[in-house]
Amino acid sequence: MNSLQEKINQEINALPLNSQKEVLDFVMFLKKSVNTETDSDYLSKNPDIKQAIIDGLNTPLNECSDQLDW
Repeated sequence: MNSLQEKINQEINALPLNSQKEVLDFVMFLKKSVNTETDSDYLSKNPDIKQAIIDGLNTPLNECSDQLDW
């Protein structure tokens, strides 16, 4: 184990049990946020959505509506 991991373990072990549980919750939150796919990643992997975005970007402004359909 490297010194950073050792230091983290020492600091966590010195905390009361309820605080250690909070640290674990935070670590799980961080893992989820790090492993979460970004909106851009998701959209670029969907070919229909990707093409709709490209088509929208290539549409001249004078062909765009100024009213929302929803």
